[in-house]
Amino acid sequence: MKRIIMLLMLLVSLATANAKCDWSSLKLQQWNQRNLYKWYVSGQVLDDTCVDYMFMVYDYQTKKVDTVESFRGICEVQFNKKGKYKMYLKVWNKCEKCDTALYREVNIIYFPKCNYTYTLKSTNGKCLDSMVGEMGMGPWVKGDTCWQWYSYIWNGPMLDSLDKNTFQTMSEYDLWMYYDFNDSDLVHYDGPTNSARLIKYKFPHKGNYLVATQWYNKCLDQDTFFFTRISSDCTTSGIKTVTKGEPKVIGMFDMMGRPVNYARENEITIYLYSDGSTRKIFK
Repeated sequence: MKRIIMLLMLLVSLATANAKCDWSSLKLQQWNQRNLYKWYVSGQVLDDTCVDYMFMVYDYQTKKVDTVESFRGICEVQFNKKGKYKMYLKVWNKCEKCDTALYREVNIIYFPKCNYTYTLKSTNGKCLDSMVGEMGMGPWVKGDTCWQWYSYIWNGPMLDSLDKNTFQTMSEYDLWMYYDFNDSDLVHYDGPTNSARLIKYKFPHKGNYLVATQWYNKCLDQDTFFFTRISSDCTTSGIKTVTKGEPKVIGMFDMMGRPVNYARENEITIYLYSDGSTRKIFK
């Protein structure tokens, strides 16, 4: 009888601990370009100073687990051998003594004939104000129903705050801080049909545009991305806007390019001003 009571007390204790830890806001996003994979963990629960996390990769071939370093929630791994892998994200609350785990499966294969070509064109006879691009078919063969194609274009205030040279030469890792993977910066989307392979887009204004093309094999649950950077110098309107006085703050963003309402302590906040300039301030 005593053992049963002790067991019940233990179960109640565990249930209480888990109830104190709400992991519902936790998200693990994944992107890849061929064999280079990136994961990003986010969620309000990570604002808790008691919460910490760790990335790990399990290799099915060698049956070994390796811990992987991350920076500001971003983890990057390049797989150099074909095979199957599993990415683990372990999150724990050291104060409440509870934890959880998320994972993503990775199957490394190689997709030949995946390419993207584009040309800039003029619709007004004055400047190159539009683009036409086409994705290669990839490994698709007649009768294969596994393949899907997607195309995306991002443009927003953070991308436009970069000068042309910086945008074109900065590393992909640094570029992550200047655009939003969510819909707020998404100006073009098409897929999953074959029509997504042809991309026609007219630039609404001068700025920096990030084009992503995706080949996805739904049968293998494997895909690959190509990223293309296009800077448009074409001003489509003859009206010039003159701003008088000191520039005003029109937006605040964290280092991942996500809008924030206030500057957080011990973090860098990017201020976007009405004249297009930005400032990074550490509070």
